[in-house]
Amino acid sequence: MAKSRYLARAPITEALIDIRVQAGDNVTTETFEPLRSQLSDAYPTAVVIKSGLAEFRFDNGMLQPVSAQTDQGLMFKSPDERTLAQFRLNGFTLNRLAPYTQWESIFPEALRLWALYASIARPIAAVRLAARYINRLQFPLPVSDLTTYLTAPPRVPEGVPQFLRGFLTRLIIHDPNHDHSAIVTQALEPSPADLEHLVVLLDIDAYREVELQPDDDRIQMVLNALRQFKNDIFFSSITDSAAELFG
Repeated sequence: MAKSRYLARAPITEALIDIRVQAGDNVTTETFEPLRSQLSDAYPTAVVIKSGLAEFRFDNGMLQPVSAQTDQGLMFKSPDERTLAQFRLNGFTLNRLAPYTQWESIFPEALRLWALYASIARPIAAVRLAARYINRLQFPLPVSDLTTYLTAPPRVPEGVPQFLRGFLTRLIIHDPNHDHSAIVTQALEPSPADLEHLVVLLDIDAYREVELQPDDDRIQMVLNALRQFKNDIFFSSITDSAAELFG
């Protein structure tokens, strides 16, 4: 397995720390309204998170579209709108958009806000923990062989043209020793405006299904372990030549 290393120009476009819960009784979006004032200094903007449902029904013999939206919680935004805190009916998420800082900065903030979430929403248990990182890898053109930068690129069968216009791969990796899993997605991003780079998205969603009390110290331990699992997958997915581009 490749060794993790510090990348001064880490290609992270978004990092998420996510805790899904078994919700307690009577939790609604209004449950989180007191946070507007409590978080106003660090997160002055708050918006309602909505989910949509679309379906079709027959009305007088005609197929008619029917849509509805429901409130799922509140999202709080930092002044630069690069740090987002989601307080939802089904859990809590901290999103950090580029430029990424470091785990040692965002993780304590995620734990602080999670404690606030747990105190106000009173979930029965945490049921899924995740550390998800979306990377945008820019490789200088021309790229004649993706194996220069990726350890597991798509393979075009022999006997057909070897030029790729796009690709999408998705793997679910499981570590039985720690009961960790990860959804790993690689995709070629169309970048018509960028004539100097080939852009590949590498999305790693490391997660573990659990059943832990909201104040259980193992939540912190598992999230730290998932972050390391994510790092192991990332550095095993790129070559030394790729790492040097971001180091």
